[in-house]
Amino acid sequence: LPWKEFERLPETPVALKPFDPASKRAAYRYKARLDEVLAPHGVKAEFFGSVELEIAGKGEWEYAVWLDDATWYPALTALINHVGSIWVLDEDFCVFHFQHEGHDVEVIPMRGAAAARNRAVMAHWRAHPEALKAYERLKREHAHSKRAYYWWKHNYIGDIVETL
Repeated sequence: LPWKEFERLPETPVALKPFDPASKRAAYRYKARLDEVLAPHGVKAEFFGSVELEIAGKGEWEYAVWLDDATWYPALTALINHVGSIWVLDEDFCVFHFQHEGHDVEVIPMRGAAAARNRAVMAHWRAHPEALKAYERLKREHAHSKRAYYWWKHNYIGDIVETL
């Protein structure tokens, strides 16, 4: 994404929270509900992101839903019926953002290149604990501004993808 997309973001800080084991347990309970919604389409949600990785973050529960062309529209329809409207929709990437029992939740259906990139980045952090610790440290360093944080994160993850 170009810088102009990030210029619109405010300079307000990003509220990072320490890892909360109780939140992770609750997130896995909600994952079971998502899996029920997606089961008729032969797919499941994968819990991922900062809470799953047990690092500081915004505290939201993030679930990837890995799809192919055949499951894309049926799964999106099931999720719309479950949680409501789509927040972001691109050709191979979608975000549903909502609240569940006081927790911010993002369900992120992906296919194609977007799925491959996100799987690779999560696999990288799971396989390289030192890289995960550096990521957590850098998140804190850039959290003084949403604009700076998201610009940094976009480029940082892009750099990781290029090395994989």
